Amino acid sequence: MAEGRNPKTTIADVARVAGVSVTTVSRVLNGEKYVREDKKKAVERAVAKLDYQPNLYARSLAGDKSYLIGLLFDDPRGDYLSGMQRGAMQKCREEGYHVVVELFDRSTTLDQIDQFLSKLRPSGVLLTPPVCDNKIILAALARKGIPAVRISPSEGFPGMASVKIDDYHAARQMTEHLISLGHKDIGFIIGDIEHADARARLRAFRDAMRDAGLRVVEDWIAQGTYQFSSGLDAAAQILSHEKKPSAIFASNDDMAAATIVVADGMGLHVPEDLSVAGFDDIPLASAVSPALTTIRQPVEDMAVTAVGRLMDMLRGGDSDVNEPAFLDVEFIKRASTGPKN
Repeated sequence: MAEGRNPKTTIADVARVAGVSVTTVSRVLNGEKYVREDKKKAVERAVAKLDYQPNLYARSLAGDKSYLIGLLFDDPRGDYLSGMQRGAMQKCREEGYHVVVELFDRSTTLDQIDQFLSKLRPSGVLLTPPVCDNKIILAALARKGIPAVRISPSEGFPGMASVKIDDYHAARQMTEHLISLGHKDIGFIIGDIEHADARARLRAFRDAMRDAGLRVVEDWIAQGTYQFSSGLDAAAQILSHEKKPSAIFASNDDMAAATIVVADGMGLHVPEDLSVAGFDDIPLASAVSPALTTIRQPVEDMAVTAVGRLMDMLRGGDSDVNEPAFLDVEFIKRASTGPKN
């Protein structure tokens, strides 16, 4: 079957121009060792001359190595997941691998997972939250011996590497920032509770309030899903009470931006009447008015690091596979938070 940029160019054409066998061309393209240097150079020259680009799917069918990395999502929407895709694709491209994005929601069955793994035969898998905590998927990967790296999991899983930030410390830092501005009445919008990071951020908020001797008003705690629309509902719920908080900390920037919209609709000025803080530092955070005080999460770097760990595992390295790789966050102060009036 024809492959590459030129649909008429085949691996047999490369072999003919290079003066070697098709098997040798395949070995060179697959990066196998013990190919004579002169033959390797001849194949590389022929590939360049013919503008031949090997098809990763065809390579996966021809050998034991698939060159395919599965990137598993629960809901592939929003800037967080877009950043994750960009980082994974960038690093995989450098490594000569192709990313295949697959959606696995909470209704996914074991049969569906097995079919996906059997059909794709991925070299490895990246698991984003909350898929990274899906016991059915983890068990299927472990049973098939497929290397995997989990991004922001709630706990460890034997034999699987992970990459994360310290969500608890970051959310506590943001809460303490609001307290330092004189805010005592602070509301909180929870992220998707299926995500470990949402639970960690809520716990940090409660602990920081308690340690400062401040009371958490349960009427000012509302459940969101990390989506902008859920932030609208949550903010409206919190601000519907006669006594309102002077600040709201939303678990991500989408919901924080929604809080500003709701506040504006109620005639409240941010930050004079209501300080609003977010988390992630997505592009929306600096585009909304006023710009959001937030925690910058290195989403693309997390994906790059995850692919790097996966490559180490595929090469037989990463002896500390059970130790998470932690990336630093950055506190970003902008105009959406100010002193309590």
